[in-house]
Amino acid sequence: MAFYCGQFIYQTVVVLLFICGYARLGAVNASRTNIVLVGATGNLAQKYLWRSLFNLHTKNTNKDENEHQLKFFGAARNPVDEGKNLLHQILRNAIKEQAGYEDQREEFFKNCRYVQLKRENDYASLCKSMNEEIKQESVTENGRIFYLSVPPFAYSSIASYISNNCKPDRNSKTWIRVVFEKPFGKDLQTAKDLTNKLRHYFDEDQIYMVDHYLGKIGVDQILQFRLENALLYEPLWNRDYISRIEIIMTEEENCAERTEFYNSYGVIRDVMQNHLTEILALVCMELPPYQTGFSASDIRQLKADLIGKLKQPRPTNVIIGQYKDYVSHLRQDFKDITKESNVSTFAAVLLYVNNPRWKDVPIVMVAGKELTERTAYIRIVFKDGVYCLSNQTNCPATEIIFNIQGGSLGFPTEIASKALPQPMPRPGWQITHPIVNSGRSLGIRISDYYIQSPKMNPDAYTVVVDAVFSGRQDLFVSTENLLLSWALWTPLVHYADKMIPKLYNKANSNITLRFIYYKDRIVFTDNSTYIHVNRPKNLYSKDLNQPVKIENQGFRNQTLFLGSSDAVVNNLMNDILSTAIAAVRDRNIFHIAFSGGSTPLPLFQKLALLDKTMPWSKCHVWLVDERCVPVTDSRSNFKSLYDNLLRYVDIPYYNIHPAIANQHAGFCDSSYYEREIVSIIDGSILDYVVLGVGSDGHVASLFPGFQSEVEDNSYVNLVKKGYVDTDRVTITLPLLNKARTISALLLGERKQAIVNDIKDGVVDVNRYPVTGIKMSGGRLKWFFDYDAFPDMKVQK
Repeated sequence: MAFYCGQFIYQTVVVLLFICGYARLGAVNASRTNIVLVGATGNLAQKYLWRSLFNLHTKNTNKDENEHQLKFFGAARNPVDEGKNLLHQILRNAIKEQAGYEDQREEFFKNCRYVQLKRENDYASLCKSMNEEIKQESVTENGRIFYLSVPPFAYSSIASYISNNCKPDRNSKTWIRVVFEKPFGKDLQTAKDLTNKLRHYFDEDQIYMVDHYLGKIGVDQILQFRLENALLYEPLWNRDYISRIEIIMTEEENCAERTEFYNSYGVIRDVMQNHLTEILALVCMELPPYQTGFSASDIRQLKADLIGKLKQPRPTNVIIGQYKDYVSHLRQDFKDITKESNVSTFAAVLLYVNNPRWKDVPIVMVAGKELTERTAYIRIVFKDGVYCLSNQTNCPATEIIFNIQGGSLGFPTEIASKALPQPMPRPGWQITHPIVNSGRSLGIRISDYYIQSPKMNPDAYTVVVDAVFSGRQDLFVSTENLLLSWALWTPLVHYADKMIPKLYNKANSNITLRFIYYKDRIVFTDNSTYIHVNRPKNLYSKDLNQPVKIENQGFRNQTLFLGSSDAVVNNLMNDILSTAIAAVRDRNIFHIAFSGGSTPLPLFQKLALLDKTMPWSKCHVWLVDERCVPVTDSRSNFKSLYDNLLRYVDIPYYNIHPAIANQHAGFCDSSYYEREIVSIIDGSILDYVVLGVGSDGHVASLFPGFQSEVEDNSYVNLVKKGYVDTDRVTITLPLLNKARTISALLLGERKQAIVNDIKDGVVDVNRYPVTGIKMSGGRLKWFFDYDAFPDMKVQK
């Protein structure tokens, strides 16, 4: 009996020791991920990130087993006591009480700590304390996430602080992931500068560049649909069956209180270069080997391959607009009543993919602010009659629509015409029968379509944060994708920066922003052109189907050309062409001078198409004015002329005359340019001058009050910085008034004031320099669109 008791006691002790050892072993094997939110008190953190981090905490912590821990550090520049109180309030506001989640909420709050991160030693102290806690608490550090919700200018310095002080030992299994929010540069060069700095500190698998649209279930559905329906739809997913692709994102909100950001970017940089390009890649890329399995890097590479095949858009591929109150909002935000801007708040772009699958299939991309509806969707339109096997004359549209958000449906949906194969049922999705607008939505009749929608619709940032934690890099922008996208968009955004946007109101935007496209052109249309929408082959005839009113003494006793902006510019192009041909016939040479700024850009893109008919080999091109900056500077008028015209035409190098003496140094010498004009141009008589006229009445760089700045009777003058933004070289009135022809081009509503001020014939050169142009015999011509001279539209 004693033996059995002793054996029982021994076994009990062994079991207890085993249990205690197992429990201790469990504690040692517990893992932790440290998450540092830099910019924890900012707007993005308050609206989205803290809630998303709470959702991550709720999903990934097990309070019973304590197998995995998440520790959160809210970091900002505020002093510790101030920051603690602020973070406490932010957390309470961001994560409201919810039945069934009371314990998780309080547990999450306990695991959040405020830290001040302002200088490099702050990062060093934080990461040193992390290391000490890991050792003291005998846990394994699974990984570290640094989420940078800060302005992009701070990325480089913070990245260096993290790299120098917070990287785990390379021999450990602990990973580090550093998250960056867009914007990632403003063009290709700034994006390269940024990514070069980041890659100096981190490997590609440690860099997570956020495009939160990739976290939307409505975007994720695109690739899922293609993979799950590959047998049904992959044979149809090409140029033989698809007529066009539309990628649309519109918003009702305006830019008030955001113009400081928006004025530097505009709608193309804000959403097209990133969100919509990523969507385009998901729609058009080749599918990965779905039957044998694939990785996140496969997806990223296939997207990069597709973006690399997109044809470089030309100036004729873009139109832009700006809502009418934008400048008012800009002035309010900057507290500057003189502030002006041509930044785009609306754009439509025509794109093509240069590969066998998509060759010649137009992709129409549209985005805008202050419009009538908040919506985002992709529409894939199949060629007419391909699948409508019965009742051909009453066949509904054959299309697939991925509704991402908003619109009259209001939720993500997958919509396929019943004329197409029925898509496979989706896991986590359900067949829906929405009743919207009496059965119509997105311009379709709901009953003609198969419709599925997700049972759950997590917010995008919850998906993004979870993807960082899980290491799903396919939901983030790779460095290669970013640079390929900027290589595609940079020439176009630089061109669009100088365009004059069409002004619109929310109420009439559906009419004002109506456009049509044909082959490689996209243009706004008014009522007179819209009736030709079904006859696109006639749209780009010589008169564009848009009559221009011509009056011999229509404005200041000079010839007036009045019509829609596109038609007016087209007439100006034809006038230049006919004048050039006549000049070459009579004198074997043609001298033309162009003004700078945004006004002549629509003209440049039309002249660029005259590479065969214009006698470019006999043309000499001059500048009316120029800033004293290198010709590679984005402010240079010559760079604008080259980017939008000269590089597209075959004109001899020695026939091009920049207005500065040293093209690379930006050195100005007005006497040098005057000597060049006198020595090359017979009698110093220019054949043709294209002038823009500022809203204040300035021409060239002759601004109101210019007479004190220029020398009498000189042909070229230097206008000093202080009077204008930078030193400038400008042609003067004596030379302008000798020209054989001057055409003044005024486009857009913002020119109404100057048109009204001078239309009665006032001559006040000091106040309105344009009135100093004194030419007779019809040599001065005025080209106005209806926005600039609306009084005449009533009479047309």
